[in-house]
Amino acid sequence: MSKSFKESLPHELVTHITAQCGTPGEEWFEALPTIIKALERRWEIAVSEPFPSIEFNYVAGAVRHNGEDVVIKISPPFEQIEIFDEAAYLKNRNGDGAIRLILLERAPPGKNLAELFTGNEADSLKPAIDTLRTILRPPPSNSTEIVTLDDWFDGMRRYSSTAFPSDYGERALEIYDRLSKQPDRTFYLHGDYHPGNVVNATRSPFLAIDPKGIIGHVGYEIAVFLNNYHWWQEKRPDVRERLATALSKFALAFNISPFELRQWAFAQMVLGAWWNFTDTPDLYDNEVVKADIWDV
Repeated sequence: MSKSFKESLPHELVTHITAQCGTPGEEWFEALPTIIKALERRWEIAVSEPFPSIEFNYVAGAVRHNGEDVVIKISPPFEQIEIFDEAAYLKNRNGDGAIRLILLERAPPGKNLAELFTGNEADSLKPAIDTLRTILRPPPSNSTEIVTLDDWFDGMRRYSSTAFPSDYGERALEIYDRLSKQPDRTFYLHGDYHPGNVVNATRSPFLAIDPKGIIGHVGYEIAVFLNNYHWWQEKRPDVRERLATALSKFALAFNISPFELRQWAFAQMVLGAWWNFTDTPDLYDNEVVKADIWDV
């Protein structure tokens, strides 16, 4: 691939793939134009420019031979290829509250909650809760191959052999081990449910996009949204009051105590910091301390 093509890609995508994939990532960048052309021929589509906000996958709009707008998503050579989990999750949902799996369905107008409600962030809570209610389902019967929250948190259990802050790792795992064993709260989760992954659409008021597809406690799903809701507004002087409002609304909607959701949010933020610590150590900046916002 010419250097100019790589330089034309969104900066965040190049930064993350280079940091996480190393040489295989560079080879992926080299092969990307050929991959795109091959998929255009195979699926009879015309691929347009990539979306500007992509970070971890090549995602671009495309048009099928019949004029239908779709989205193409190409995953880089991560150690764990999450795009297969995403495909399984979308197939299981069959478009109910989530985009359909074609290549990927394009969901116009496709503005996410962060774009729609910046300045009126509290107004994003109702569509977020309504959409989560729509997509929340029990695990499928043939779920033995699906990644679980246990898998994700088990990966953090080696924190004590690293420089990761041990007090945070210990507390997060204690919370997870104590709260996660509730079978009636276990669902097939989106896994990355946040304001940027809920978009408005013509066939439904809002749809969820870019799922991870994991099995686990619904408290984790809500925690992902709450933590991103926090980062969205963390510089506001009244951020704690805003988080308390969000906690109250989600707690009421899903019959979970606000304090339990605080604990889930703490554990989820620590897990995210652990991933940053292990996947992109050069970019890690002790962000785990931000989990203290949840006062647990």
